Amino acid sequence: MSLRQRLTLLTAVAVALAIAVAASAAWWLVRSSIMDELDDGLVDRARQVDQIVAAAQGPLGAQRSALQLTEMVQSDPVGVQIIEPTGVVHQITFGPLTTALDAPGATLPPAPATERARLDTLSLQGERYRVVTASAPDGTVLRLFHPLAAVDATLSSVGWSLAGIAAAGIALAAVLGWLVSRAGLRPVNRLAAATERVARTQDLSERIELGSAREDEITRLAGSVNAMLAALDRARSDQRELVENASHELRTPLAVLRNDFGLLARSELDPGRALPPQERQELLRDLDTQVAALNDEVDGIITLAKGDQSSELPQRTDLRSLVERAVRRTRRLRPEVDVRVHGDPLVATIYPVALERAVANLVRNAVQVSPAGGLVEVYLSQADDHVSVTVEDSGPGLREEEIPKLFTRFFRGAGARDRHGSGLGLAIVAQAAAMHSGRATAENRAEGGARFTVHWPLRSAETTDQLPPNPGPAGRRT
Repeated sequence: MSLRQRLTLLTAVAVALAIAVAASAAWWLVRSSIMDELDDGLVDRARQVDQIVAAAQGPLGAQRSALQLTEMVQSDPVGVQIIEPTGVVHQITFGPLTTALDAPGATLPPAPATERARLDTLSLQGERYRVVTASAPDGTVLRLFHPLAAVDATLSSVGWSLAGIAAAGIALAAVLGWLVSRAGLRPVNRLAAATERVARTQDLSERIELGSAREDEITRLAGSVNAMLAALDRARSDQRELVENASHELRTPLAVLRNDFGLLARSELDPGRALPPQERQELLRDLDTQVAALNDEVDGIITLAKGDQSSELPQRTDLRSLVERAVRRTRRLRPEVDVRVHGDPLVATIYPVALERAVANLVRNAVQVSPAGGLVEVYLSQADDHVSVTVEDSGPGLREEEIPKLFTRFFRGAGARDRHGSGLGLAIVAQAAAMHSGRATAENRAEGGARFTVHWPLRSAETTDQLPPNPGPAGRRT
């Protein structure tokens, strides 16, 4: 069953219930009104019990008494029964009622114990009657019988009329519900058609236009789908860019490796083209360097491709120890550059592998741009509910126009093009910062050199645990 059919059915059912309740209430109101009017008339007549009894017992004869009784009660076809204390019964009745009262075993309501008249509904010989029973002061009992056939016929006619109106109302509600659901679901149909078109064409640039400036749930849904398509489009573009850039960046080191391996192979296969031992050692060292560079580049590409979908779990980690490990990994690149770590040990919940890689990338860049005998300083600090790692170098600094692009994949500044690198290091730093809901920044120092900072907020409800103070100097060389 389609959504339109379900909405139409639900609308019809809801209207049917409402009409059924309203029709039932109307029928009961009509019934109550008719019965109340009937009861009031019977009770008013019963209040004349003394006169009716006197007429029944008068000396004018049976015919005159019957006429007087008829005048008192016969504005409607009402039957009269009077039972004297002595047991003598006087009654004026009509055909069915006469037969019913004369039938043996007819059960009639008893006389009321008070002066207040009693009302009952009886079924006699298949006919329904409304009966009022009253008592005279001398103990005479009066019963007035009003047939309910006309009342039942009226109520039946009213019931069928209400049922017909209800059926027409339900049918009209179903038609209107179908029309309204059709109009209301038209944006949903357009939304479904657009998503199906995207799935069929794989065109993530497709956007859903509802052609309306209204603000409702459908518009919000369309906006959410558009945002999702935009995010998927960006992700696919980033993936395509990553693949294209990776293929371009890997082509050069692979070509160099192929050339060096070819040269080495030819020297080994052809004794006449053998390399001198020194050149052979240099070639092997160059091959080792190229393989290491290629390994680093592939590792960086894989890291960026994973994005924030890494399987690494957050752990409580000593940040000072993590920073020192990252420094040790990069110190061998240029031992002549002094690297110092500042900050007290502290523990926080982080992704340790991602953050250590990011710190190592920052320190590696700082060591590479600093001159021999230069100083690289790494600061670990906590301020309020944020933690930051800052790396300062003593290099030439950054070009202002390049700072906004530094954390872009495969971007290499003018000063870095003569050094080994793929332009992925700072992108990995930015990605690690994003994994911690933080960010990475870069700026020039007033005293010269550059400053890179990764700062992120502490996790909700987390408090960093201060470890025992480091016994060594704050600027201990690592």
